[in-house]
Amino acid sequence: MADSLLPTAPPRFLLLSKMMATPTSNQQALRDAFEPLSDLHERLSLIISACAGSGLPEDDRLEGDLVPGCASQVWLRRTGPAEVLHLEWDAGSPLVRGLAGLICQVYQDTAPADALAFRSRILPDLGLDRLLSPTRLRGLAAMEVRIQQLAST
Repeated sequence: MADSLLPTAPPRFLLLSKMMATPTSNQQALRDAFEPLSDLHERLSLIISACAGSGLPEDDRLEGDLVPGCASQVWLRRTGPAEVLHLEWDAGSPLVRGLAGLICQVYQDTAPADALAFRSRILPDLGLDRLLSPTRLRGLAAMEVRIQQLAST
């Protein structure tokens, strides 16, 4: 992908204020950031780099944090205060880490009750449901189930 297609500033979702976000506002910010790229492969490439996050140190990749139902290894955990759903994630490959990050960013730093009441449409909204394999889509659905579980604790 040409460097000129990369945003010169971080996408809006990376600059969300300290106010309590909602899944709806996070999802809209993600759509606003990635919809301008009409080529799905370029969009996916940018999502992988922009949403990957920092990952987890090898020692912090705990068996109990693995997401069941993912064909790839995906670690997902909740950190921070009880009133905010703050997520940390990692995966065995850059592609999976970026896709996991996309899903996590929808729910990141929201009220757990808001997360429990919300169902993301980010994959179809960005056309990724047409690009990803059924196995990958099932794994991402399993991630959302795990996020719901984390929000309920």
